[in-house]
Amino acid sequence: MKCQMKRSIKNFRAILSCVLVSALMTANVFAGEKVESTENIENDNGVRVITYEEAIELATKENSSLKQISDTLDYINDTKSLMFAGSNYPMLPDDGSNYLVTAARFQQLSAVNSLNTQQKSLRLTQELTDLSIEAGVKGEMTTISVLEQNYELAKESLELAKEQLSQTSTMYRLGMVSWNDYEKSMKEVANQEQQIKQLEMSMEQEYNSFAKLLGIDENEEFKIEYNVEYEPVEKITDMDAFVNTKIKTDLALQMEKQNVDSASFGLNLFIDTGNGTDYDKQKLDVKTAERNYADSVKAKENSIKNAYIGLQNTESERKVLENKLAQAKADYETAKVNYQVGNITKLQLDSAELAITQAEIALEQNTLTHDVNKFMLDNTCLLSGASSASSTQN
Repeated sequence: MKCQMKRSIKNFRAILSCVLVSALMTANVFAGEKVESTENIENDNGVRVITYEEAIELATKENSSLKQISDTLDYINDTKSLMFAGSNYPMLPDDGSNYLVTAARFQQLSAVNSLNTQQKSLRLTQELTDLSIEAGVKGEMTTISVLEQNYELAKESLELAKEQLSQTSTMYRLGMVSWNDYEKSMKEVANQEQQIKQLEMSMEQEYNSFAKLLGIDENEEFKIEYNVEYEPVEKITDMDAFVNTKIKTDLALQMEKQNVDSASFGLNLFIDTGNGTDYDKQKLDVKTAERNYADSVKAKENSIKNAYIGLQNTESERKVLENKLAQAKADYETAKVNYQVGNITKLQLDSAELAITQAEIALEQNTLTHDVNKFMLDNTCLLSGASSASSTQN
């Protein structure tokens, strides 16, 4: 069981790492002023309880880059209004034709294009940042949930180990078991106690990390309320069509496409006193941007397919876990009958009951894993495969 706990935590840390990298691509998540919540929920012990929805709200308020994006968009709108007050924006039809323009007109078109490009990029960044914040919250709450589940299971396992040690100690004094058996029971108790200490430290670290993400004072005690329901993914019959749809709506790829559009501006514009651009150099820049975009699309296509396969594997694993839970419950019912007629000890009955708890937690953690992976597939911009968000920020 110890190996299973470590593997679960490792898997969720990997998911969380991926999620937080996506968040950091678009924002300095941990910057900003501290946020005081006006509507706090408390449990029976008076400890603040933070829900998933409240956590997203707090993390969003704590995120300074969103405010900066909003201010910059306002500035661009004001600039455009001042530049072209009382007149239409001097745009030309986007029909692929070449145009001969004056130098002044070329400057106007360049200015408008620059502002429009910034607007589009900032709006995409804003959407991607919102998703990254939610992904970061989901990842943190998932990790904390797994640690807390493992902690409760470890405490039950410790009680069972102590019960086993007490029984083994009595049997050793009566000469019914060897010293090796007695020593093995003592080591098992010590190992369980050490594991509980490690889980306590891990939970403290994760809560501190989460508090920083939410802008909560690290000295404030709080707990999370995170309820996730299992929702299987609809079977995809046409993978190519599914991937193409995701590619078209992928925010990260849309940002990368902006690089192509930006590099292409002005190729069809000729100033009456000579070409306004270094045509050959710009054509090279366009081809480079197009190649980068095509490479990102291919990488994202693979990421989407792999994400779907991963979800299918999680759902297949769930069926195995459901069977294990059903078997554990059946074994416990059999154990109860055997205990009532004196065929087994109370320790054996408790072990059968603990097996149910282990199976239930494994199923719950499968639900958490599935939920995170499904969120990533629903929002493919968070998957690896396009570096547009980071390159756009540079």
